[in-house]
Amino acid sequence: MKAHVPAERHAEPVEGIPALDGLRAISILLVLATHLLPLGPKSLNLNSTAGPMGMSLFFALSGYLIVSTLRTATILEFVVKRIARILPLAYLYILLVVILFGLSKGALLSHLSFIINYRLDQMLPVTEHLWSLCVEVHFYALVTILTAAGGRRALLLVWPCCAAITAIRIAEGAHIAVATHLRIDEILVGACVATLPIVRFGTSTYSLLVWILAAGAWASTSHPQSEWLQYVRPYATGLLLWATISQPPNRLMAILGSRGLRYVAATSYALYVIHPLTAHGWWNDGSIWERYLLKRPVGVIFTVVAAHMSTFYWERAWLQTTRRWLRSRRAQTAQPIGQPHNFPAP
Repeated sequence: MKAHVPAERHAEPVEGIPALDGLRAISILLVLATHLLPLGPKSLNLNSTAGPMGMSLFFALSGYLIVSTLRTATILEFVVKRIARILPLAYLYILLVVILFGLSKGALLSHLSFIINYRLDQMLPVTEHLWSLCVEVHFYALVTILTAAGGRRALLLVWPCCAAITAIRIAEGAHIAVATHLRIDEILVGACVATLPIVRFGTSTYSLLVWILAAGAWASTSHPQSEWLQYVRPYATGLLLWATISQPPNRLMAILGSRGLRYVAATSYALYVIHPLTAHGWWNDGSIWERYLLKRPVGVIFTVVAAHMSTFYWERAWLQTTRRWLRSRRAQTAQPIGQPHNFPAP
């Protein structure tokens, strides 16, 4: 019997394609490396490149997953599941920040309402990364409104919305930013890919070549010195996502769908939210040797353990409760009209 991996029980399947979990794992590993490690000589700007690479891939995968989910779920199910997925850990983290570092009432409200990416003056070093959750939540609101107003067909509007955001970025000269109206095209491009039919390549050689070229474009358009090419970073990332989805069974897909990467993908949200706690303050004091050979390894271990506990205990409890409530609600809705309900005997 095949061994059962905890990550496989908990992780949200990315449209039934295990290789996309591999991309998700790569995205979070790039972000963690950017924030926790010095990546090569500063002259190469590797830290400034890996961060945008990781976030653009994380965003594109999110857009793909969300639109794929909305095409089969009701609006209520979608909203409730998103709340159960995002809020429990995000609010718990913010509570820890309040206890450990303190936040003013205004800053706390900005964090809790997910508008902190427009109030950078109210961020703390340990909450700077939460700007991405704001962009995600704003995207959830956008696609929910589109679906509520025009049905699932309205999701095709993600295409002109994506182009419009890129046009705004170009007009404002924003190569990279944290404000939603200057960054959400990285999520919208994944949503666009979700509206396309899946057509797999016929040969592995050709498909791998396309994937390699897409990966090269994704990396090159993320480099800070690529100047205007950064405007097409969302589309290079979308091309990589599409090229992965279109792969036939091959070694690349097997690696991306491996258990190790799927586990990392399952804990990726918790890893992202928690990791700054071990990257600032005492954790970042001392010599280079103290920081990167002593404190950083301990911090990484703490982050991995905390992310595991959060993913498989704290977050899972909320998600399971939500699923039970939705199943109960569906069962009640399916009750035939006029059929008596079964009440317990007195």
